[in-house]
Amino acid sequence: MDNNQNCVTLFNELYEKYYKKVLSYFKKEFDADEAEDLTQQTFLQLWSWIANMQFIKNKKAYIFRIAKNVRCDRYRQKAMLLDAISLADDFEIRDNNAFTDEVDLKLSMQSIVNFQDKQLLMLTGQGYKSNEIGKMLGLSSSAVRTRLQKLREKIKNNVDYN
Repeated sequence: MDNNQNCVTLFNELYEKYYKKVLSYFKKEFDADEAEDLTQQTFLQLWSWIANMQFIKNKKAYIFRIAKNVRCDRYRQKAMLLDAISLADDFEIRDNNAFTDEVDLKLSMQSIVNFQDKQLLMLTGQGYKSNEIGKMLGLSSSAVRTRLQKLREKIKNNVDYN
């Protein structure tokens, strides 16, 4: 009990002696409210180490080391927040209808089970002409066009466009 009382007394002494100094340290770089918050964080961390303070010779240096670490933590938090904001700006936010249409299209594409039909769609999407696709797959160009037309109709029927 006596040790706890010593810790409380020491903390109160350090708080009274260094609170305004730590606050003015933070006010150099932060607004008044944020400086107050950072000062409180500094003394909260000091409280967690107060039992060891009797072994520390330069208590002022120790308190300001805590304050410097709290300051660095705040800057890291701000940097992470700015990174998150800039990252969010890189993503396109779509409305629900566009998302639903995309999901419907992907589900419809998955319904195409014939491997050669999938090849047809992929090669068409890559810009190949029907005669080039026909040579690759061993089909006539008219057979390629007919199959593509049927595939497009199947996809269109499976996707409900508004």
